Amino acid sequence: MVMIGKDVTITWVGHGTFHITTPEGKEILIDAWVDGNPACPEALKARVRQNLAAIFLTHGHFDHIGDVQALAQDTGATIVCQFDMVPYLESRGIAAERIVGFNMGGTVTVADVQATLTVAHHSSTIYENGQIINFGSPAGYVLRFSNGFTVYHTGDTCVTMDMQIIGDLYKPDLAILPIGDHFTMDPRQAAYALKLIGARYAIPEHFATFPILKGTPEALAEACKEFGVTTEIIALQPGESVA
Repeated sequence: MVMIGKDVTITWVGHGTFHITTPEGKEILIDAWVDGNPACPEALKARVRQNLAAIFLTHGHFDHIGDVQALAQDTGATIVCQFDMVPYLESRGIAAERIVGFNMGGTVTVADVQATLTVAHHSSTIYENGQIINFGSPAGYVLRFSNGFTVYHTGDTCVTMDMQIIGDLYKPDLAILPIGDHFTMDPRQAAYALKLIGARYAIPEHFATFPILKGTPEALAEACKEFGVTTEIIALQPGESVA
């Protein structure tokens, strides 16, 4: 485990999914791809179902919501998402009172975490039963914990100047951002994103799950030198944690 002394444990489940334990001991997920996630260690699949209080969804692609129905049924967790995803989740048997739908710029408090929905430039659809289902706007999250520790998960996105606004407004301590290329930022774009965000720490994600996702943490670190970025890159393996 990498120690940064923030009393918040962040475990990379693999791909875009993260398990977080708050200072109060509550457990949350960012995105819900566990059982079907080829990067998720087998031992972690049961672990993330224990005491899960909330699941924060960034968008509707299969590799981010593939297990949301099963996890919701198994755990009773509150589902937090962009407002346009709510009808789909309800149609899958998740009770309305267990879903918190909101929109860009809004802030909700769930599991003692203040969550602000942020813009991400991506898409948010699935193809199901011969139909394309649109889930509205993809998103990221600024998560502010009770001890002041602040995490910015960009969601699946390219680099955008909105990241500078988020850095100025919320001054995140740690950024979680994709580096895989093809569907999201590549390492060079991610390095520039870190220049805009200004976080002290960063965890790269959404890479290596499939051969097409070719970005690496090493390439990210090299690109950071190009832009004079001093953010400390924490290159986790799936199943590893920072606290």
